[in-house]
Amino acid sequence: MATLKLYLTSLEPDINQTIYSQSIGGYCSNSPLYPETTLVSTVGLYDTSFTLNTPASGDWLEWEGEEYINMGDEIIKVSSVVNGSISVVQRGYNGIINMHLANDMARAVSSKKVFNDVFNEDRKQYRCLALKNISSPADPSVERIAYDISVYLKQNSRNSASTIKLSLEQPTSQYVEGTSTSWNTMQVVDTSLIERYADNSFRNAYLKIISGGGADGQGKLVNSFDSSTGTFTLYSSFSASYNYSKDVNYEVLPAPSQRIKTGTVSPSTSGDMVLPFYSPTEGTHMSFITSGSNPVISDLYPNDIIYIWMERTIEKGAASFDANDVVLNFKYKVRE
Repeated sequence: MATLKLYLTSLEPDINQTIYSQSIGGYCSNSPLYPETTLVSTVGLYDTSFTLNTPASGDWLEWEGEEYINMGDEIIKVSSVVNGSISVVQRGYNGIINMHLANDMARAVSSKKVFNDVFNEDRKQYRCLALKNISSPADPSVERIAYDISVYLKQNSRNSASTIKLSLEQPTSQYVEGTSTSWNTMQVVDTSLIERYADNSFRNAYLKIISGGGADGQGKLVNSFDSSTGTFTLYSSFSASYNYSKDVNYEVLPAPSQRIKTGTVSPSTSGDMVLPFYSPTEGTHMSFITSGSNPVISDLYPNDIIYIWMERTIEKGAASFDANDVVLNFKYKVRE
């Protein structure tokens, strides 16, 4: 079925974001907000140590400093993660203790590295996450389209002097995959896209060659899109050494969100593609479906994205920055 996952954002496309506090808009990075891997073996109800399989990235950098791991419904407080060897500080930190089987998913769930102690004069700071449908598009018989999506705070900050508000931003274009009808060093043409999308709707999106022409994995930013011809024009040229006589399979990743200069500058929350900051609760979800004159995101197909902005405010004279953790939830329905 359709699966949504939160990712950090970055200045450049198709890269890892290793500095969490620089998740301040731009492109969806390759780094999930919550690193994940699987269990090597079964963890019983009374086990106080266990081992995790090496993450797909091949290293443990994203796990450094993590103090909490979620497996199933259980949250476990742990000591430092060293090469996947876990020493438990407290089982059932959320009051739930379960047995977990080999290859069950384990996620680091502390997002403390996203925020820091740098605020503007209004005692605010901002971060941006990408909510992405990571379902595989390969099997059309599987429920993979997410719709009726809403976001809310199940729990706002436990620090009474700190609050979190959210804003949602839509990219100007979502994921597109296709086969060129012609291409050259500066353009990729796909006549099947003629009149399907507005002119320049893919501006600043990242076009990447999946296969063909000897350019596998190579990508460029889109400068413009001509709807009348289905032509992507790039900011910079591909190598002249590629074979332009053969069509290529390509993908265009979702367009970036706005990018702020630093985490203390507010993003714009005016316009059709972004909602004002608000503290949505379980009873007052935030979504584009109920946003009045704003465009509606009716479907998120595989690889499509919604951007989530977070505004953190600390009251003047706050004695402590601790206990600022929040529980961010989203609801959605799925279909083929």
